[in-house]
Amino acid sequence: MKKIIVLSVVILSTIYGNAQNSSASPAASPFPKAMEAVLHDYTGNFYNISGELVAKEVETESYISTIQLPGAAECLVTRYHSKEDISASWQAKMFRGEEFGQATRQYKEFYNRLKSCYLRLQDGSNIYLKGEWEEPKEENAFTVSIFRLATTDLRYSELKIELEILYQLDQWVVNINVASKKKDTLEGAVDTK
Repeated sequence: MKKIIVLSVVILSTIYGNAQNSSASPAASPFPKAMEAVLHDYTGNFYNISGELVAKEVETESYISTIQLPGAAECLVTRYHSKEDISASWQAKMFRGEEFGQATRQYKEFYNRLKSCYLRLQDGSNIYLKGEWEEPKEENAFTVSIFRLATTDLRYSELKIELEILYQLDQWVVNINVASKKKDTLEGAVDTK
């Protein structure tokens, strides 16, 4: 009888432990953690997460990101050669396929994942992403849902996270882009030469 009781306790403990793990906060999963790491390096112009140079062109240089978003085929940091805009952008290539329906499902899934993402500040407070949903339509070759951090912190005032679905050549593509939305003036531009 003791063996049955002990065995029952072990089984119940295992089931309870697995149930606790499966109900863990979505923010504790790898996707939000990776996005948080990218957002943390935004104020550093993505220098800390720029890895190996993979492409150098006249107007840009692309580097492999040392932060890879779970499910992404590739994540890149792109730097621009411009006196007006010395910012960099980060991109995760999340999906590529021929079927619009499958691309739309991926777009919606990543929208929901981005809604659970946040940036934890040094004081322990969290700033969540707030998105504006745009419904994709097959007749549109391009649709973008834009997220911003829900804060008045000036360091993040130009930050935008774009979830895009677009038709390229013969395939639908879903990307996540993290970049600055600069004003169309030269005021405040920095010459790095």
